[in-house]
Amino acid sequence: MKVYCLLVFTLLFASIGFANPLPNIVHIMVDDLGWQDIASHKIDGNAVYETPHLDKLTRLGRRFTEAYAPSPVCAPSRVSFLRGQYPVNTGVYSVTGGQLPRAHQPNIPLIPPYYLYGLPVEEPMIPETLKKAGYYSGHVGKWHAGGKYRGFPFPTDQGFDFGFLEENGGPLFYNDQELWNPKDGRKNSFGGAWQRMVPHRLGDFATDDPDDPYQLDGDGRPFDKPTDLAVGFIRKHKDKPFFLNFCPLYVHGPIATRDRKRLEHYCKKMGIDFPTDPGPLNAEKRGHTNPYYAAMVDAVDWSIGKVVSYLENTEDPRNPGHKLIDNTYVIIDSDNGGWVGSQHEPITDNSPLRGGKMNNYEGGLRVPFIVRGPGVPAGSVCKTPINLIDLYPTFMEMAGMEPDQSLELDGCNILPLMLGTSEQVLESDGSEREAIYWFYPMESHMAVTIRKGPWKLIHNLGVGYAGKWSGVENRELVELFLVNKVEENAVDLRESNNLAQKFPEIRDAMLAELNAFLKKSGVIMPYRNLGANGVSKEERSASPKVLELGSNKEQIWVKFEQGEGKAAIEEAHLLYTLNPREFDKTGGHREEWLKTDATILPGRVQATMPPGATHAVFCLRDTQGFLITSEPLPDFQTIPYGKQADSIFLKNGFAYRPGLYSLIQLGEDALSAAGKQSPDTQSLKKSLSIAHKHQLNDKLDVVQISDSIRSLRAEIRNLKQVPQSKHYAVNRFPSEPLF
Repeated sequence: MKVYCLLVFTLLFASIGFANPLPNIVHIMVDDLGWQDIASHKIDGNAVYETPHLDKLTRLGRRFTEAYAPSPVCAPSRVSFLRGQYPVNTGVYSVTGGQLPRAHQPNIPLIPPYYLYGLPVEEPMIPETLKKAGYYSGHVGKWHAGGKYRGFPFPTDQGFDFGFLEENGGPLFYNDQELWNPKDGRKNSFGGAWQRMVPHRLGDFATDDPDDPYQLDGDGRPFDKPTDLAVGFIRKHKDKPFFLNFCPLYVHGPIATRDRKRLEHYCKKMGIDFPTDPGPLNAEKRGHTNPYYAAMVDAVDWSIGKVVSYLENTEDPRNPGHKLIDNTYVIIDSDNGGWVGSQHEPITDNSPLRGGKMNNYEGGLRVPFIVRGPGVPAGSVCKTPINLIDLYPTFMEMAGMEPDQSLELDGCNILPLMLGTSEQVLESDGSEREAIYWFYPMESHMAVTIRKGPWKLIHNLGVGYAGKWSGVENRELVELFLVNKVEENAVDLRESNNLAQKFPEIRDAMLAELNAFLKKSGVIMPYRNLGANGVSKEERSASPKVLELGSNKEQIWVKFEQGEGKAAIEEAHLLYTLNPREFDKTGGHREEWLKTDATILPGRVQATMPPGATHAVFCLRDTQGFLITSEPLPDFQTIPYGKQADSIFLKNGFAYRPGLYSLIQLGEDALSAAGKQSPDTQSLKKSLSIAHKHQLNDKLDVVQISDSIRSLRAEIRNLKQVPQSKHYAVNRFPSEPLF
């Protein structure tokens, strides 16, 4: 079957004039680029931002007018793209995961569920699959697809051959000194020209000084390290089929530019005096009115132009007589809709779409999408709805690979749409895809959404930032919009005409389909908040209270009220952490919470503490939908996100002992698997002996018990020949020296 697919793909290229080797793939995901930010895509024709390189790609490629991001915010979209799954299946719903579920405000009606910060290393990603077809892969730029701890798993842990991440302005991880030499500190700012300006956005413009890390080039453009790395990766690996995932940090905030010349240009174009202080220049002005942002869009267009120009002007060593561009697919998209900002400082405007980044209206989900490549009809347009999760199976098709059901992809192969040979998106079974789904349980717009045919249904769950600029409904409401033309009804891109009451049959059918999708995924829905306004005295009384926390060896439990007049517990799981302050050199700033199963029994929920887990919290849902935690958790107004590690405000947390006991059991198993007389086990035996003493000590000494956990983890990892050394709990933070 695989040979057949490769043959078909070769014949396809032959039919369009090329008998080429496998095509290269360059995917460029811009951060926060809005649907109307590209000049040639501006519906009203009145473009303010200048994007000549993206305009050229539009002329020479195919534009998709109804392309969607998997989420209205970055991290879940990036994970979903790389994994080929909806956020409900990746488990990454927003950008601040890996923490205990807490109310945003004391009286907010719903509490977001727990979700992952990033994708576990065990999950397959695009580069791992393409490697099987012979591709060499590189990631350059924003990652935000790994865990809370420093971005691990890094790109190279997920199949990329080359990758770089940085932290606090200094190199954290690199694996090719020809592309990135840490000794070349002058121009080694990985954030490049996007890097935060000091002391403010008028205080650090790039110059032509050779010692300036952002030294202006001959065209007056600031040096940008990510762009340099992207071109360098192609230059070095052009002799083999390559996949480059280039993710510029533009046009995400901070909203600023090092390019004084272009800031002056856009100020003049907008009729604004060049600023003398770093404050906003366009308060209360809608539209494309922010000259700082305009210069950022201009900059990312230039960056994309540098990459594409290199492809256009470089001979292809695998395809003599042709340039690299002739055998390269270039895909441009964005991780979510444009950020509209606020009245204080508007950023961009997605009109005629409603809303923007952080909400489920079209402005937050619909993104620019351009593809240029072999067989792609120039200057063409596709109006079929697609989602960025479709790129995983599409890249597989480009690589001549057969579908792989074991990958459990939600996306569909859209190469026929790119080539203009079809306008339909087909599922793996050959049926036409009917719907696309979104799950975004966050405070900015807590909503679930379905797009089916011309219709879009949004179920607002009852939480959102209401206001004239957000346009978000701050109440439970089902909205039905016609976002594409059908019969005599006009397209409602502004989502201003809620047709839910006019078409109840369509509304109810779509809502049922959406709920069935969510149920099938097993997603954890938002919880009701017992402290919210509007919760009745009877509901509060019926919600069972926690009576007792307990533990025995590695077993932990919570007891709660039950019986007449009390709601039953219908859902439960355990959240635990492996890296509180004592195991994190940042003092708990990157403390990450993980989820495991719990068992519901009459009046009791219990679980086994994972090996080495230091703290844990049970999360229960009663039949009224309320969140009940094993001990009270403060809202984010009381203790803001990032102010302190979650483990600090736990009075009990099943701290240290159960996790140490469980880790001792894992160590004993490792000892047996290795053979107790093996000379390699002497250090493990010593660590086990010390750990046993701390486990039996009535007094909990956090420093000593932490040292025991750290030592045991290390000794178990060192026995590489036994399966226990691969256990998740002893390998979660491999680059943390305190772990």
